[in-house]
This record gives sequence, C-alpha cells and structure tokens, in this order.
Amino acid sequence: MTSVPSISRQFAHWAATLQYQDLPLEVVDKVKALLLHALAGGVLGSVSPSARRLVALTLAEEGRPDGASVFNGPHKASRVGAAFANAELIHASYLFDSYRMLTHPGPVLVPAALANAELEGRSGRDLIVALAAGYEFVCRLADDFIPSTAARGFRPSPLYGTLGAALLSGKLMGLSEDALVTTIALAANFASGLNEGPRAGGNDLLMHEPQAARNGVFAAMMGRAGNIKGTEHVIEGPAGFYNAFTGNGAGRLTHSFKGQEAVDLATVTEGLGRHYKMLSLMYRVYPCPGYNQPVIELVREMTQRHALAPQDIEQIDVAMNRIETLYPSPEFPRFTNWQQARAGESTHFFAAHAAVHGGFPVAGTSGRFPFGEHLLHDPRVLALMARVRLVPQDARAMFSPAVSIRMKDGTVHGGSYPYERMVWTFDELAGRLSACVPGFPTGQTGLEGIVRIARQVDELTTVQALFHEMKTCTASGDAELAAVTTVQSA
Repeated sequence: MTSVPSISRQFAHWAATLQYQDLPLEVVDKVKALLLHALAGGVLGSVSPSARRLVALTLAEEGRPDGASVFNGPHKASRVGAAFANAELIHASYLFDSYRMLTHPGPVLVPAALANAELEGRSGRDLIVALAAGYEFVCRLADDFIPSTAARGFRPSPLYGTLGAALLSGKLMGLSEDALVTTIALAANFASGLNEGPRAGGNDLLMHEPQAARNGVFAAMMGRAGNIKGTEHVIEGPAGFYNAFTGNGAGRLTHSFKGQEAVDLATVTEGLGRHYKMLSLMYRVYPCPGYNQPVIELVREMTQRHALAPQDIEQIDVAMNRIETLYPSPEFPRFTNWQQARAGESTHFFAAHAAVHGGFPVAGTSGRFPFGEHLLHDPRVLALMARVRLVPQDARAMFSPAVSIRMKDGTVHGGSYPYERMVWTFDELAGRLSACVPGFPTGQTGLEGIVRIARQVDELTTVQALFHEMKTCTASGDAELAAVTTVQSA
C-alpha cells in the first residue's frame, strides 16, 4: 500500500511545479487585488510615527546598498530586513486582508514576496504565482483550525503567515521540492505570536506580522543553504505544528466557527490546484477587528435606506457568531463581560457610530492610528452604544451579522450582511480605497499610481517599477533614520 505524502510534501510538490498558466483568471485577479490592498496599506502606514521609527531602526542595523528596497525612501536593507520593514508599514495602517477571522496574510506575504522578487530578478508573473502559492498555503493550513489555535493562547495570523511567507520565498528562490519541504519545516519551528497582548490590551501584536515576514524569508534562505534536512511530517506529526498550536495532530478541534468537532486532515490538501480557498479572502477598510466591518456596513445601509435618525432609535440588536464576541480568543477573551459597551473597542461602539454618523472613518483618515482620540468622546455615540445589544449565535456564519433596529415608535427594521459581500473584485476594491485618499501623502495621484501598477503587475519584467511607484507616493522616513543614526553614533 502506497503511503500518503506528508502535508508539507504535497504543498511543496504543488508549489514547486506551479506556473502562471496554471492559475485561473479569477485567482490572478484576486492576487492583484490583494497586492493592491497591501500596497495601499504601505502608503498609509508610511505616515505612522511608530512604523517610521521601526523602519529607521531596521535600516540603521541592516541597511545595505545591494539589498532589497524599502517602501518609504531610497534606502535598501537585507532581504529579511526589507521584508520586516515593509511589513511594518503595511501592518501599521490597519488596512489588511482577512481570512475567516484572526488571520491576516497580506502584511506577511506581500513584503516577503516583494523582497525576494526584487533580489532574485523575478517578473510580475513570477510574483503572482508565488503569492498565489503562499496565500493558498496559509488559507488551507489555517482554515478550520483558526479558533482552536486562538484558544491555545496563540495568535493565528503570524503563525500561519510565517509558513506562507516561507513557501512563497522558496518559490521565488527557485527551490526544489525537497528544499521547500525543509523550508516549511524550519518555518514551522520559527512560527510564533501570543494572544496575551490582545487579551490584556498590549500592542506587542504590532510586531507579529513583521516578524513573521522576516522569519518566513529566513526559513527559505536556510532551506536554500542546504545544510539542514527538514522534518517530513512537521505539520501533522505527533509533536508537530498542529499539535503545538491546536492541541493535537489528528484534526480534533476544541472550538469551531461551524460547530465541528474534528477535521479530516486529508481535506487540507484536497483539491489543491483546482479549488482555491484564497478566493474567499476579504478586505478590511476600517481600523478595527474585521468582524466589525460588516456591522458598520449593514448599519450604515439600514440607517440610510430607512432614513433613521439616531435620536429616534430605541435599541440595536446585532446577531453574530459567538466566537466574534470573544475576541481575540474563545478561551482568552479581551473582556469577559462582552455585553458591556466600550468606546473604541466593542462592536456596540462601531454599530452606534455607524448609526449616528452614517459609517466609520476608513483606515488612515482620522488623524492617528488606529483612529483619532476624538472619536471616543462623541456624546451621541456614547449614548446610543449603551442601547446596542450583542446576540451571540453558534450557528451564525462568521462575519455575517444580522441587525435589528427598533425605533422609539415601535417600528422595527431588520437586515443581514453575508460574508460574500466583502469579497470584492479588483475594481470594487479600487473603488473602496478611494475613501482612503485623505490619508495618502500624494492624494489621488498616489492611489491612481498603485492601482495602475497592481493592475499591470503581470506585464512587469521586474518589480522595480512597483517599488518606484511606492517610493513616489509614500512619506519619506529620512528624518527618523537620521535621528536613529545620530543616537547610535553618540
């Protein structure tokens, strides 16, 4: 009887042989959209004081003239340093994609791919292929395991992202199947990211995705070096990745979005290359946890459609998946009393703000990150959020809320927002990003530039034009670099 290849082996074989012509047109469009979203995040993040300081520190420690480009200036850094720096700029914007919940591949995968594509002299089509491989790997590997991973006290996004960054980096380096198996094994050992920060209110998670990008790239570099042989069953082995981060290597689940008790591990790779789970990635535009985005959209639509005045609203009920009320982990929630409204943090606040103001400011447009302090003190929002009630439901699909608005005259308005409405095409995303223009240092011209380069990325012979566009429309970090250099030389 022929044994089934390991999960790592199956993904490595697929990625090593994947070519541009193998990709369905809808996957190519999706990758372009994901790239556009990440580039927009990099532009918005270039004005973040925190991100600029971290990029400057990276350049001071790892700058090298023959390295890979950093978005916000003429400087270059080591391969891993550039991946880290650009990931920090994207992640600081709060504008990133989301797979299901708690998993944001873009800030990890796109910077890793760009650093390798530049240094390996790869084309835009090579970049698309690598990103498709990395995204699909993350989505399939994480998929139904996300809640169980979070319940172990780990943050899923950097864990799974590290492995995706490693695979796509190895693909761009031209690694063999065996070398990719080793790369995946090393990445599984490098994966990290705790939920204690999100649980306790710390912001150490801001380093998770940038470090995951660095670790993924480094895993591929070590895979190429060839002096290490990676463990074949590092994902599903008794003491492997799934055991460490979900509690076992047999597919048993402690928590699930859909009430499942187990996953057949064969489904992780089932249909690989024919069915792309990455097509269901959604795009966040609001600087808040992703499950709040459809709530904001739905309340905005309902108040506009029915011309609802906030002072006439008696109560707003928001039905959502139970796990969404326990962010960031069903075992380690930020707040045990999830029904209490909290300005700037709970769904009550975002629903109330949408009802009062007809929406919520998109990423990068309200003065500071994630959003301006003034938004927390609007008396009308504070009054209404006390009348917002969350209704957790085990059977409700993730990111698919239902909202009921009861007016003081007894009238009740209802609506729902299916997840699929947030899975936008390239053109839909480009249209939505127009709201972010106030946060772009070069305004509308900057947005048009990155839309153009992302749309035409498959025509590029190298990625130099992409970096040129980013350097043109980001805010320079030279002042921060000079300050860091001065301190270090003192």
